[in-house]
Amino acid sequence: MMNRSLKLIIALVIALSTLTLLTSQWPWGLAQSQEINLIDNKYTWKPFRDAIISQNQSNLHIVVVTNNTDKIYNRAFLPVQINSALNKSFNLNLDYASQSTKGNATFMAQIRDNTSQVADNSSSKVLSLIPLKNTNGQLSNESFAIPSKIANRPLELRLYVITNGPGEHTLTVKKASLTIP
Repeated sequence: MMNRSLKLIIALVIALSTLTLLTSQWPWGLAQSQEINLIDNKYTWKPFRDAIISQNQSNLHIVVVTNNTDKIYNRAFLPVQINSALNKSFNLNLDYASQSTKGNATFMAQIRDNTSQVADNSSSKVLSLIPLKNTNGQLSNESFAIPSKIANRPLELRLYVITNGPGEHTLTVKKASLTIP
């Protein structure tokens, strides 16, 4: 009788440790959603055209001061790859404030394919295009559904301040994260 009880206890311990192992490794286990902070020190955003950027652990600040009269796609961009074994969409969470103190600008976020397989002159294919509001300097919190096709490939995330004439504009991002719900 003692041997039988001992065998049952051992079998129960093995079953519980296997269950713990499965739920910690497999995405359909009891794990919480994953969040990737895109403005922490692991990621370095780069400027393009008239954009001047400053970045620290808690925000990304993009300033555009231009006298150019043409339409210019000023931006901060981040080459990155988001790896995921899940075939689920992502959420892009942005806390941002945008403002044009002089002139007019269009603000938007974009995710592009950054693989060498893109052969046309655009150098990369748009995977997701997200219009942002001109918040007149007020903080806005928005979440956007992003298709699962962004996973496991080289990407370029872009935050645009598109100008169509002279002006002064800012886009400050307090939070930029991707979550897998």
